[in-house]
Amino acid sequence: MLIPASNKRQRGFSLVESIVTIVIIGIALVALISGWAGSASRSADPFWHAKAAYLGQAYLEEIMAKRYDENTPEGGVPPCSSTSCSAVLGPEGETRATFDDVDDYDGLNEAPSENALGIVRPEYQNYRIAVQVSYAHDDFSRIARTVKRVEVAVTPPGQSVQRFVAYRGNF
Repeated sequence: MLIPASNKRQRGFSLVESIVTIVIIGIALVALISGWAGSASRSADPFWHAKAAYLGQAYLEEIMAKRYDENTPEGGVPPCSSTSCSAVLGPEGETRATFDDVDDYDGLNEAPSENALGIVRPEYQNYRIAVQVSYAHDDFSRIARTVKRVEVAVTPPGQSVQRFVAYRGNF
């Protein structure tokens, strides 16, 4: 007995359907892999940012622990006045190990990073640190030479510069 052609069930995929499926899956995989590769290349960024933030904080803490000015007595009392504070920022003949006031750090540029004793921080071998100190009394409408702005720029290896800023008042 012959079965009419209209009652036959077709099974499987045709060659055209198989090729179209392979092309669609291929395009989807290319998009997924390129997106994954982009995120994988940036996956270490939070690590670098966290290390740079720690290093910037370490420098700011070291600097802010020093007295305000060369002419400020130990303990900060009485504070130097707008006429008795140093007019020149930067070290007054001191070396890194003997910096004793905030503005001695002006112009400091280190690579690799060192601590206050001049010991290289081995976990920060390829980091560059640059420090700028300036008077910032205009930022706060204060009398001249009574506020200093300290900016620490940390450059991790192969990354962009991260800047950390703190202000130190003369009180």
